[in-house]
Amino acid sequence: LCLGRMMVGVRSFQGAALVFACRFVREHEMTWAEAFGFRNRPGRALRLSALAVIIFFPVGQFFQLLSVTLLTWLHLDPTAQSAVEVLRGAGRGLGLMSFGLLTVVLVPLAEELVFRGILYPAIKSAGFPRLALWGTAVFFAVIHFNLAAFLHLLLLALLLTWLYAQADN
Repeated sequence: LCLGRMMVGVRSFQGAALVFACRFVREHEMTWAEAFGFRNRPGRALRLSALAVIIFFPVGQFFQLLSVTLLTWLHLDPTAQSAVEVLRGAGRGLGLMSFGLLTVVLVPLAEELVFRGILYPAIKSAGFPRLALWGTAVFFAVIHFNLAAFLHLLLLALLLTWLYAQADN
């Protein structure tokens, strides 16, 4: 039951994000490649992304551990994100595979389209570059509704925004 609810929620949010992205592209009379820079320096984007993964993984793990330690010290419960909990208890089979595919492919794609593809450039081009950077990063971390993951999600959002700005992709 929980897996089913989670899948409906994931599909709803990501579906809305994709509809939002489609409207954005259509209203600006652009192609997806133009709107999101898919053709802009793809080699550079891949190299920077690979380097970022190598650097961020241990740093992110450290900040996750730091957050859990701090929350435990403050006598707060450092629970995992609900999607992680559902994935752990999903068992095996088609349900697990479907939910895994949604959470590993569709969710990040929709989040990137909305946060780095639409919100960040729109706020930045409106003349608010710091708000674009910090506002979208904080919002990204907050929507995951997990205090233990907040710090490393904030850092991840800042890194992803930096990558987007460096590669224009």
